[in-house]
Amino acid sequence: MSERRRDSRSWDWDSPQCRAQMDQIFFRRHDYIQNGTTEHKEFWSFFERFQRFKTKKDMSGGSRKEDMEEGRDRKKTVDLGLPKEYDARYRINVSVCTKDTEERLETGRSDQRHSSSGPGSQEVADCRLALLHFLDFSQRQSFGKLAKLRTEQKALPIFQYRDRIVELVRANPVVVVAGDTGCGKSTQVPQYLLSSGFSHIACTQPRRIACISLAKRVSFESLNQYGSKVGYQIRFEGTRTPSTKLLFLTEGLLLRQIQADGDLEQYQVLIVDEVHERHLHCDFLLGVLRSLLATRPNLRLVLMSATINIKLFSSYFNTAPVLQVPGRLFPIQVIYQPIPQDEQPSRSEKLDPRPYLRVLQGIDQRYPPEERGDLLLFLSGVAEISTILEACQAYATHTKRWIVLPLHSTLSLVQQDK
Repeated sequence: MSERRRDSRSWDWDSPQCRAQMDQIFFRRHDYIQNGTTEHKEFWSFFERFQRFKTKKDMSGGSRKEDMEEGRDRKKTVDLGLPKEYDARYRINVSVCTKDTEERLETGRSDQRHSSSGPGSQEVADCRLALLHFLDFSQRQSFGKLAKLRTEQKALPIFQYRDRIVELVRANPVVVVAGDTGCGKSTQVPQYLLSSGFSHIACTQPRRIACISLAKRVSFESLNQYGSKVGYQIRFEGTRTPSTKLLFLTEGLLLRQIQADGDLEQYQVLIVDEVHERHLHCDFLLGVLRSLLATRPNLRLVLMSATINIKLFSSYFNTAPVLQVPGRLFPIQVIYQPIPQDEQPSRSEKLDPRPYLRVLQGIDQRYPPEERGDLLLFLSGVAEISTILEACQAYATHTKRWIVLPLHSTLSLVQQDK
């Protein structure tokens, strides 16, 4: 008994060494939450709040518990083997199994009887209880987000064409899906095909950033962990695993794969997105794929485009069927603002930021400061981005109404996620 009290006194939840010992029990490589991940850090933040709440509850509930016990003593009750008091953990539908690790640690403690720095059974139980509540809280939070997500998915214009898209892909080697930006093509069509039984799907994108962001979004929507059934692969980087069924990759990388595997046997469906952009990689890839269809009749090719030049792509692939998706999620109003002659940059000059700053000023004049919103400025390269970024940051510092962030492929993943 005295040895147990000594263990309790020596145990410090704030100590990195003590937490590291708990990590060996609950956050191993094969566990649901792994050491060093974002969820792992969130758990320890949750644990601190949970401990404070538990301490406060114990202090306030002590006298009430004694009163209840006195009341029970006065009454004759039948013991049904049920808990005497309700505990929130009874409604949690998950369990944490760490018996193998605990037995190993218990053996180590018996070999080192004089050591009192390791966790005892009470510390392990406290950490398990907190982990159960954390998992329950995370699941409830995820379920709320998922319910909202499913409502948003059904509101997309492409949702009502889900079955028609699958039927066309099953019946035809090539299908053209055309729709305005925002109708849901890029995120939903790969999911429709994946859920209908197609596996080994590749979806090409013109830009690396699109591959990463789409893989992350689709993996979230399809309830797959990032990098498992849904992944991305770009030059020098990727999250593809043997279990990956849907892969987002750049057009250039798919061309490199064709060099090594001329028939692309690893894929059952190829989705070429943003074909209307008409750049060198995409046009060359379409020519290669048209030749490939002759040798692989079981291959399915889906071309996704904005509502321009649809007949051109259909006729190039022997009058392939076209599915047009009308409408977009949000209405668009076009406001044309011509650039004055004195602000037209010459070839030797940098891009003039004044027309872009006028867009920010116009938004500030039209909308109140408390109204939230976003502004996207599409520019042709890193040099132009840097020029406009510098001017917009100076404007934002003056007005205190904007957060200005650059986005291009040469930034680190952390900066891109930001």
